[in-house]
Amino acid sequence: MIDVQAGISEELSVFSQEVDLREIVEKVEKEIKKHGLLDKLLVFATLARSPDPDELVREAVASIREHPLGSLFGASHLDREGKVIHRTSGGLFGETRNDSAVQAQIAQAEGIRRRLIAFAQIDSARRAIMDEHYLSDDVFASLLQYSPFVPTDLLETFARGFAQFFRGDFVSAIYILTPLLESSLRHVLKAHGHDVTIFDDASQTQQDRTISSLFEQMRAELDGIFTKAITADIENVFLTKPGPYLRHSLAHGLLHDGEPYGPDAIYGCWLIMRLCLIPLIPMRDRLRAAFDVV
Repeated sequence: MIDVQAGISEELSVFSQEVDLREIVEKVEKEIKKHGLLDKLLVFATLARSPDPDELVREAVASIREHPLGSLFGASHLDREGKVIHRTSGGLFGETRNDSAVQAQIAQAEGIRRRLIAFAQIDSARRAIMDEHYLSDDVFASLLQYSPFVPTDLLETFARGFAQFFRGDFVSAIYILTPLLESSLRHVLKAHGHDVTIFDDASQTQQDRTISSLFEQMRAELDGIFTKAITADIENVFLTKPGPYLRHSLAHGLLHDGEPYGPDAIYGCWLIMRLCLIPLIPMRDRLRAAFDVV
């Protein structure tokens, strides 16, 4: 059975539809080239917005109702080796965000959205910036030192991750930045007065909550700080199945060589950069005077 399982991918069919992205790419490149480097990076961080999770549920339910056969039967989600890594229950109509069919529909729609944003906007903007500027670790460090999302003792590591991302070394970028997301979420929660540790009565020791624990036990606090849209976006990219499940895949060595160059990883790196730079937008004038970045 294991031998047969390895060949399952050969029995599957791929359906594709071409989308012409040239108009979007040209618009992004034109907008980016209007600005100096500081504003280019801030524009880059605002290329897209995280979708409203309630709207995602409404759209998923509407899609299921319009095409009920697609959700009538359960589905198995396979990895590239043919192993079943997630199962979706069947049902005629999804009604809540926790409904298995609704979550599968959201994951599918979000995958399409991330692909369009990653290739039409993020990567084209990244290339346009790199055509005109050399972005060293020091450039990012000089900017990120003002970000409340970046812990002081991780400033250089964040800077290295973003520098590699802009240079097109997506392997280094995703492996550097993904673990830092967890640290920064704890950092921001602590800055807002929340306890992010767990006390073990048996061993009488304390340990920091993992990102999974933060989302399970402190979701309301995260929503209050980052908004529901952003926390749902983080969850859909890094934590949940069905979906890219990036944090688990990266931590356990499950990403293959091509995946850091795929839309989910590119979008994930950009989302972390967005979290770092959004708080700096109101400080734009002061920042422009603070560094030699024009």
